[in-house]
Amino acid sequence: MHRLWTLGHSTLAPADFITLIKDAGIDAIADVRSIPFSGRQPHYSSPNLGNLLDSAGIRHVYLGDLVGGRPPNPSLFNSSGRADFQSMAKTERFLRGLDRIIDGLHRMSIGLMCGEEDPLPCHRCLLIAPALVERGIIPFHLRKGGRVETQADLENRILAAAGMEPAQGDLFLPGGNQGPSRVDLARQILADKHAWRTDETTTDHSDRNMENP
Repeated sequence: MHRLWTLGHSTLAPADFITLIKDAGIDAIADVRSIPFSGRQPHYSSPNLGNLLDSAGIRHVYLGDLVGGRPPNPSLFNSSGRADFQSMAKTERFLRGLDRIIDGLHRMSIGLMCGEEDPLPCHRCLLIAPALVERGIIPFHLRKGGRVETQADLENRILAAAGMEPAQGDLFLPGGNQGPSRVDLARQILADKHAWRTDETTTDHSDRNMENP
């Protein structure tokens, strides 16, 4: 099984984006944006992104219709109008997308690409990564300048961002190992804040959190 990465194109120049991918040894990019468009960075809009990757000899596939963060079904939004990641993770569409990612990892290293540089507020962290971890696939998160953030380090940031960083060994809520982990609850708190909402006018967050660690 090859390595799985997540990354965001953010405001990187095309040449720097290609360098980031190649230096990490990524063989293929899976675009997981629900809408493969960037008004601020048009070179990352479809089909420009495909042409960019083709010219660099990097394979690519669009999976935003399967694992994107903006669900097509109105029933997959909660009462506040936010995309319900917990429900989305159980749909046949999403599970089919996971199967395609895992199947591809048998042949090549894949980078799941969205817009945000920081994975923490992105659905690749709050929706896709935990579903893959449940299947035994531990992603690595490629950051600005080629820095690598491990899944464990990202989960520590999730806890801190939700104000829930536990004491040593305090991994589970009351109920023991049968209950949700603190990371799961913290992730849900962040999803309730960052998941796409029906009254948003854009999904282009390519310049969000570019300078954050």
